[in-house]
Amino acid sequence: MHEMALVHNVVEAVLEHAEDIGAKEVGAVLLTIGEGRDVVESFMQGLFAFLARGTVAERAKLVIRRVPYTVRCTCCGTVFPLNVRNASTWVCPHCAAERQYRLHAGMEFTIDRIQVVGDARLEQVG
Repeated sequence: MHEMALVHNVVEAVLEHAEDIGAKEVGAVLLTIGEGRDVVESFMQGLFAFLARGTVAERAKLVIRRVPYTVRCTCCGTVFPLNVRNASTWVCPHCAAERQYRLHAGMEFTIDRIQVVGDARLEQVG
């Protein structure tokens, strides 16, 4: 269960950021996770709650935005979505090149924002 290591790193980063800005409570943590990251969101939610207990982030909501795979055609430069389970999507819709692409998106794992309770703005991370 690699979610434990990932969520542990998220909690550490959130707590460090909260301490740096003097936050008394974290309300939400917004993550972007690519489709290629084989994570179970419900596990991540539970692990976050477990690892954040007793901290300023114990009531924080983990908000996850999933990013689909997209690739860039190496022939014409078009970026297009790719469904790894559907071979009909493996052809460039612009130039019809077959399997001539490089991964553009879908492997992300980032903390995008940390929302501090009592603060109307979202703290931008990184």
